[in-house]
Amino acid sequence: MFEEVHTRSEAEGHLAQGITGIRYFYRQFGYEYALDLGGRRVTNLSLIPTAKENEPEPHTLRDATEEDIPLIVELYDRRRRESMVSSPLEANWLRYQIRTWNVTEIEDNWHVQIIMDHAGMAIGYLLVPIVRWGKSMDVFALEVRPEVNVQAVLPPLLRALAVQGQHLEAKPGAGPFLEIGFSLGVTHPVYEVLGSALTTRCVPPYAWYVRVPDVPRFLRHIAPALERRLQESPLGSYSGEVRISLYRGGLRLVFEDGRLKLAESWRSPAYASSEDAAFPPLVFLQLLFGYRSLDELRYAFPDVWV
Repeated sequence: MFEEVHTRSEAEGHLAQGITGIRYFYRQFGYEYALDLGGRRVTNLSLIPTAKENEPEPHTLRDATEEDIPLIVELYDRRRRESMVSSPLEANWLRYQIRTWNVTEIEDNWHVQIIMDHAGMAIGYLLVPIVRWGKSMDVFALEVRPEVNVQAVLPPLLRALAVQGQHLEAKPGAGPFLEIGFSLGVTHPVYEVLGSALTTRCVPPYAWYVRVPDVPRFLRHIAPALERRLQESPLGSYSGEVRISLYRGGLRLVFEDGRLKLAESWRSPAYASSEDAAFPPLVFLQLLFGYRSLDELRYAFPDVWV
């Protein structure tokens, strides 16, 4: 089956495949853990600060409209600039969710909401599912404008979500509503604001399996990003050759004035090794996708060296 999937993927021009699932199992098909998957903080409803008496909430939630789509995409793109690997948020997808979240019976629809300040200005957005599968109501995206004080926004936001969670459809076996979860990746400003006082549980990320059948071709495809990062580094307009051994094969990269001119398969001579770095097979993908740093890989794998 995997051979058929990979053949189809190649025919469609895909340079990489990703899958989530059983630990270790997919390594036999050439996959390596190379991207974080998930990461979550949970707060118990009993920990949510109460509002001041007779004072209106400084921040509230409302349903998103199609007019909010540019702001949502802008804030999403601002966050994803921090990631080496990300996917675009399509306006058509948002439009579909905004139009259908409360009129369809599809359980994987999402409720897109806008965060408002006291003056009624839209300052951010969040994304929650339309059903609850367990004791927690989870937030899967939450972004605010850069000038907004997240510490001031979070308490009224938690209170609003606590009210929503009471009315969210619960699937059989979900149990009582007890928690609000923030599934926002490994790091996020919300996690810093929650701190230890409001964090009941911290769930570390799992990982995506990634397969790159032709690494030189993939490197040629992402050359603009590599060149941009090189220009922003102390090596700037580097010219030279980099040979990387993967023990059962390898890579040869040629740079001219900070531009990647050549990326090809290469193999270190058996009796006159000339590589500049070495990685066990597939481990190089962890570095390529930013999953682990070079120092982390050298610590974990004695046969990684530069």
